[in-house]
Amino acid sequence: MSGSRHERQQQKRREELDRAMDLLESGGPGARDAEPRGEASLAQPLVQASAIFFHDHADLVRGMAEALDRTGLEEACQAMARHLEQDRDHWLRRLERIEAEPALRAQRAMLDQDYQEVFIAHFHHWGAAGVQGERIAELEAALLLAALRGAERLWVKSGGRPVLPVLVQEALALLWPALYGHARRHAPR
Repeated sequence: MSGSRHERQQQKRREELDRAMDLLESGGPGARDAEPRGEASLAQPLVQASAIFFHDHADLVRGMAEALDRTGLEEACQAMARHLEQDRDHWLRRLERIEAEPALRAQRAMLDQDYQEVFIAHFHHWGAAGVQGERIAELEAALLLAALRGAERLWVKSGGRPVLPVLVQEALALLWPALYGHARRHAPR
């Protein structure tokens, strides 16, 4: 797909998302089944319309995987934080709406498995071999994902202050001693 075509599709999805958030905010839970200005796609139940809220999920996961390979864990997490911060009003509103709707929260939790798999692969690559290494990689991935989501929740709760990259840096600083244990034990001194 050409770059401009992809950009047009992303813009269209973004506009659909903005309309869906407007609808949910204006009508509350009853708006889930309402017919908004001829938009048949938003008349579906919120669970089915959740695809609108997560239209860019595959791109974000792919970007995280590429950044992990290219720049490492800390910079990849910071790149994601900067990406969200660039469009802060949209992302604050979007994350707040996802948190407010149980169906969207559940959908995001399911989609987070994709990030989990990317993180597991990263930690497995840098960790111990064998069953114990696989187990540790899964734990490290779960801790990382929880730290990133916690930073996002604080960002939304505080209305965007401090900025997300600062919160992600604080989360990683707290978590860092627990990560890459095998590599640290076997690193030359």
